[in-house]
Amino acid sequence: MVYPPLQDFLPHRPPMLLIDELVHCTPHDVTCTVTVRADAPFVVDGRVPALVSLELFAQTVAALHAYLHRDHPGGQHGKLLGTRELELAVDHFHVGDALTITGHELWHDEHLAQFRCELHRNGERLAAAAISVAHGGAQDQGARPGAPP
Repeated sequence: MVYPPLQDFLPHRPPMLLIDELVHCTPHDVTCTVTVRADAPFVVDGRVPALVSLELFAQTVAALHAYLHRDHPGGQHGKLLGTRELELAVDHFHVGDALTITGHELWHDEHLAQFRCELHRNGERLAAAAISVAHGGAQDQGARPGAPP
């Protein structure tokens, strides 16, 4: 399946849209990709700290939720609440690295969810974590209708 561009349903915009493409999405699983570019945020001397994985995980999970709810009036917003069990196998990613980010929903309720996320380069797992997120409509997040996320 070919998915629409991320900017069609995610509120993130460059330069802070850190993922490139949604490549797989079901109600409980998501896969996105990104190629690290020299002009990307957080790149210094051709490298980006592996801790940026947390934002890549959050944006990948946001892509799942936003894509599945793209037809809801008023949009859907979410917030990263925290992470557990963060594992980083490397200190940095390098310009030119093609990365694959996956998220698998472990549980959810009306406003919260937890995902197990992994980041791979050429099949090698470089980062993993469980992330907790709050999700819902603009009203559920305490935002005013029409206010930026």
